[in-house]
Amino acid sequence: MAVAKLILRKIKRLARKIFGTQVDELYWRFRHIFDKKWVESYISEESINHPHRKFLIDIISKYSPFENVLEIGCASGPNLYLLAKKFPDLEFYGIDISKKAIEVGKNFFKKENINNVFLYSGKVEGLKRFKDKSIDIIFTDAVLIYEGPDKISQIIKEMLRVVKKAIILCEWHSDSPKSVYKYHWIHNYKSLFSQFIPGQKVRITKLPKNLWEEDWRELGYFIEVIL
Repeated sequence: MAVAKLILRKIKRLARKIFGTQVDELYWRFRHIFDKKWVESYISEESINHPHRKFLIDIISKYSPFENVLEIGCASGPNLYLLAKKFPDLEFYGIDISKKAIEVGKNFFKKENINNVFLYSGKVEGLKRFKDKSIDIIFTDAVLIYEGPDKISQIIKEMLRVVKKAIILCEWHSDSPKSVYKYHWIHNYKSLFSQFIPGQKVRITKLPKNLWEEDWRELGYFIEVIL
């Protein structure tokens, strides 16, 4: 099993060099076909109660009052579920490349009688439906680790176009001058955002070690961009 996993990683690394981020886009768009339980697992009790989610929700809550929030790469909506429960009078939007995840998420929120969450399918950089400065808070949770150097700057530029108050990212970060690939992408978010806004607007905080396991303990960070 370990050998097969290593071979698969080498194949994916080679494919990324040739095709860029499209490799991961295809994987997430069609993952439900070969991993039948994947979509539903995101709205399982275990997933919703994962320790990092409460920490993330607490960070977002610091920016209250706000009217609306957008999660990029929301899967079936576990983070949006927690936010909607905490702020039932506000509006929450989610976008994800997996149409299946969005379908399951919509059914989940309907079943839970939650009417203030709106889900759409689309690519991470596909924010055209949102007007300039139309969303108070934008956040991601382990999503940009799948976005390579061919797209990451475009994604950040789109987020800055749409957002009003703050961007909050839970991602892998490094002070390395260039993006590095280690099973997932590790970006220097201070450097990336500094292409568009003053660097002092970007605050980077290490993810507490008790919130996640394995590589997240070493590479996981919360990145707050305060506008």
